[in-house]
Amino acid sequence: MKILSVNNRKLRRDFLSLPFTIYQDYPQWVPPFEHEMRKLIRGKGSQLLANGPHEFFVAIKGKKVVGRICVGKDEELNKAKGVNHAFFTLFESVNDENIAAALLDKAKQWAQERRATYLKGPVSPTNGDDYRGLLIDNFDDPPSILMPYNPPYYPKFFRNYDSYLKYYAFSYDPEKTISERELKLTEMARRRYKYRTENANFSDLKKLSRDLYEIMLNSMPDWEEDLVPPSYEEIYEMARTMKMVASPELVIIARSFDNRPIGFLVALPDYSDLIREIRGKLFPFGWIKLIASKKTIDKVRAAILFVTEDFRNKGVPAAMFVHAYENMAKNGYKHIEGSSISWKNTTMLANARRIGGRKYKTYLVFGKNISSRKLSLEEIYGRAAWKFNKVAGEI
Repeated sequence: MKILSVNNRKLRRDFLSLPFTIYQDYPQWVPPFEHEMRKLIRGKGSQLLANGPHEFFVAIKGKKVVGRICVGKDEELNKAKGVNHAFFTLFESVNDENIAAALLDKAKQWAQERRATYLKGPVSPTNGDDYRGLLIDNFDDPPSILMPYNPPYYPKFFRNYDSYLKYYAFSYDPEKTISERELKLTEMARRRYKYRTENANFSDLKKLSRDLYEIMLNSMPDWEEDLVPPSYEEIYEMARTMKMVASPELVIIARSFDNRPIGFLVALPDYSDLIREIRGKLFPFGWIKLIASKKTIDKVRAAILFVTEDFRNKGVPAAMFVHAYENMAKNGYKHIEGSSISWKNTTMLANARRIGGRKYKTYLVFGKNISSRKLSLEEIYGRAAWKFNKVAGEI
């Protein structure tokens, strides 16, 4: 077996095709969009990869590619959080601990050569939820759109790693979600704190983007370990994408009495079943299948939710969810997933349970000290260290 840097067309093709071999016996898996993966492996379309050095590797045994990994350093995130981390992403391996260990050792070696003190992953190459963390339970239910899925044997590869971050997905039954009592409490909070919720207006993308940008600048907490507020340009591109794949009834804006944007919720129709059918190939004809079959989708994922600091603990998340839920029910959706919520976001976890959510999937981002000394909590979690009151290995 050997580990090779991906530096030619054949190895790039092998890197991209490996998951189709690994997941051929896992019908739950949703392939990524082929055109997006082609851009990623060329270092395009990923702010994560643009923020520092990175390299792709494949493991080859005989003449077969049996594993892959991308390793890098996000210098911008390191600077923002006050840490010196390396990351890995796009990890895949056949069920062989020696192969997985060789790939992770290569990532560790690469990171140490660039003087990183901590290695973490898998992280998302798109700064989203795809590839962020490994699924560690409930491998029977298929993943919701843009959520990770992996074979059940993957977690054993990381027995010598710490649990760095943890995320949960919640399942909601539209017929049981939100009690009459919750509806009354939500309406009372709305009146008391004088705010309203409304469907997003996609006819003016620039205004919508400015609203979303203002909300995120004033809402992203400093303890969000691996997140920094996006730029306006990134928000605008997100809004353009939402206009194509979401519905105004699934993007909810909350506004204060003086019309200031104070929160937003984004839910996405779950295209996963359709993406499986086209095997991740939008072109030349896959996109036609997606558009033509959009009305058959009966699942939705509540994917993004932010509330400005001055309106926290005032029922805004529940009010936006109630508004979205009413729209979902009206449009015939039969299953709702809310994902993903950080294990440290106690407020959102409580809100999820309060409105009928059932925790049904868990994802882990693993981490490892790769320095020659013990690391402090600040070196592992940076400015979020105060949120982690246990040593990393015990979390």
